[in-house]
Amino acid sequence: MKKKYVYILALLLLAFLGYQSVYFKKLSVVKEAKKENFDFKAYADSIYYKGILKNKKNISLEALIGLVKSNSETAFKKHGNRLGIGNSAYFMIQSTGKIIAIKDGLYTIADEKNGIVYIDTKYIFGNAIRDASGLVKLTDFKTNSEFNKVSESLNDIIRNEVIPKEIKSVKIGDSISFTGAIKLSKKQNLFNDLTIIPSQIKLQ
Repeated sequence: MKKKYVYILALLLLAFLGYQSVYFKKLSVVKEAKKENFDFKAYADSIYYKGILKNKKNISLEALIGLVKSNSETAFKKHGNRLGIGNSAYFMIQSTGKIIAIKDGLYTIADEKNGIVYIDTKYIFGNAIRDASGLVKLTDFKTNSEFNKVSESLNDIIRNEVIPKEIKSVKIGDSISFTGAIKLSKKQNLFNDLTIIPSQIKLQ
């Protein structure tokens, strides 16, 4: 009988020690910690350097405009990216041209095939680059806030790290090649004065 009590006491002691050694967190706290620990900068770096810069499928601005004019449905289905339904979508394009004016971060470009276009190197905000790339999906994230943080991190890389280095050596009269995001509508008839949010600018 004494052995029985000894076993019971031993089991109670083990249970007590086990309880003290295990720290339980609420599931919501664990999820919040994981979200806070997610490195959006590293993720955006990967999207930019391994995805956007290595993308060989960017459509030329000339080809895109021609396709939108002739068959907007095909152009939007094959090359456009958008989150929901609607007449507008973002496209990742490439082109070349000569810098004819620079004012407050806005570069006026005499595009070789498309007339005057503008490259905005200062106000790189919003979701244009993220959505035009087609590399990030809303379903990859649990909240819109997290999804938008990807845009913020991606824009920061381009606006503060990439573009300043690339435009440092260019001046009026230089010929450049560039890639970037534009927003077009299926109902769009005019393609004058397009403004491009750049992802890369290179001196030719």
